[in-house]
Amino acid sequence: MKKLLFLLPVCLLLSAISAQTGDMEAIIQQEKAAYLRRQVMERNEQNGAVNRSDQRYSRYHWQVDPAVNYIRGEVMTVFEPLESIGSLDFDFSAALTMDSIRYHGQSLNFSQTGDILTVFFPATLPSFLPDSLTFYYQGVPASEGFGSFAAEVHGPDSIPVLWTLSEPYGAKDWFPCKISLDDKLDSVDIFITTPAAYRAAGNGLLMSETTLNGQKTAHWKHRYPITTYLICMAVKDYVTFENLVPAGDDTIRVLNYVYPESVDDAIWGTSFIVSQMQLFNDLFGVYPFKDEKYGHAQFNWGGGMEHQTMTFVGNFGYELLAHELAHHWFGDKVTCGSWEDIWLNEGFATYLSGLCYEHLQPQYWQNFKANRINIATAEAGGSVRVDDTTSVGRVFSGRLSYAKGAMVLHMLRWICGDDAFFSGVRNYLHDPALAYGYARTNDLKQHLETASGKNLDGFFADWYYG
Repeated sequence: MKKLLFLLPVCLLLSAISAQTGDMEAIIQQEKAAYLRRQVMERNEQNGAVNRSDQRYSRYHWQVDPAVNYIRGEVMTVFEPLESIGSLDFDFSAALTMDSIRYHGQSLNFSQTGDILTVFFPATLPSFLPDSLTFYYQGVPASEGFGSFAAEVHGPDSIPVLWTLSEPYGAKDWFPCKISLDDKLDSVDIFITTPAAYRAAGNGLLMSETTLNGQKTAHWKHRYPITTYLICMAVKDYVTFENLVPAGDDTIRVLNYVYPESVDDAIWGTSFIVSQMQLFNDLFGVYPFKDEKYGHAQFNWGGGMEHQTMTFVGNFGYELLAHELAHHWFGDKVTCGSWEDIWLNEGFATYLSGLCYEHLQPQYWQNFKANRINIATAEAGGSVRVDDTTSVGRVFSGRLSYAKGAMVLHMLRWICGDDAFFSGVRNYLHDPALAYGYARTNDLKQHLETASGKNLDGFFADWYYG
């Protein structure tokens, strides 16, 4: 997520690159304003539902109208108990109403304590035997955090738009789930029903759009592992178009859902995604979700959010698009295993947007580095490691998680050497224990040490922990 929450000194780049790159300072100021408009939810990541099952698959049926701040949902989830259980906890906002929970044709008892929903089974379920249940619920979402569920308007004609943004703890505001960073769904199907005038964007492949009695239902199918906060939907009177990215013998589709008045800007801005994706393919391995698509859906925000295979963007600036695309390697394919390690998502995405300058627009590379150093040193102190995951503002510190995280990676590149650095990072991304799963900082450190033959204990003590 492009979420830089601080004021900057005037940057040397301002006049040189603002038109082409969606100047970083403008992005920061837009996102700071967006952040301040939202009520920030501060919550410890360990206070969610106790994880006693492996979530396998979910099928979501959501009925929404962008003109109405309301959701009706039916969520079927397949899970595998990790031990014998008589009940399971789920994260689910107390602002919503759970109408019923069905299990093998019968209604289950449940209770709600705060935002923890406890489901009671009629008999003890054995461990490691997959099972399923279905939730039926409705209500006005709380929309905390960065605006986890928003029904707003856009443009001079005040056309309604609806979108979600669940990072870090907001998914529970609009569907029952597990918000912990230790269990990805293997796959999902998403059905979004809206008034027929709108189109709905979501994760994965668009399988169908069907209209009945003035209502349109879009079916999106995603068959890659996905962490909860990356599940999404956006609804508006979108105009769509594609970019095509050659990738060896394959072609990767980039599907764009944009506001009607933004089509020209979007066509210009997304044209650069071809060279950016090809660069990342060369440096880090082919786009991790190539069998489905990449995409952009425009929403009412200054920055962006890397929803898996369907990034939400507020504009089509060069650096913003590069940052969010980069997340599909760093954040989506390999996700930080704790918000303490958010730099594994945001530091890398920031650095990769810089690599686009280094390789594709080198006239801006030195200024990019100088700007990030100025940001990181604008105040004294501050660790890349997040020391307070209860503070959303600290987790998404533009100075520490983004700018300093990116420059720590640049220092590691210098210490290890280019060949060892990029080899170690590729091995990190392709490690079977990490790929399409979760990682911690020590996992990256070990891969860089193996590739370079260097002991990095002192470096990480100084620059990550210190």
